Amino acid sequence: AVMRNHVHLVVGVPGDPEPDALLRDFKSYASRALNGRWPKPASGTWWTQGGSTRKLTDVPAAVRYVLEQEYPLVVWSDDT
Repeated sequence: AVMRNHVHLVVGVPGDPEPDALLRDFKSYASRALNGRWPKPASGTWWTQGGSTRKLTDVPAAVRYVLEQEYPLVVWSDDT
C-alpha cells in the first residue's frame, strides 16, 4: 500500500532536548508553512495526536529505513 499521509524524520540535535518538545516544534513550524500555502484540512489540523518520539540507538539503520521507503514523495539527506 502506498502511504502518502505521514512523515519520517531522523534528526540529530545538540544537548538532550525532550523528544515531545522536538515533535511539537516540528509540527508547529510545518503547520505554519502548510497553512501559508494551502487551506487547512477539514479536520482543522494537519496532524494526528501524538507521533513517535523514540530516541534512536541505531541511527544508521533508521536513516536506511527512511531512505528505502518504497514510494517517497521527497527524500533529503544531509550526509555532512
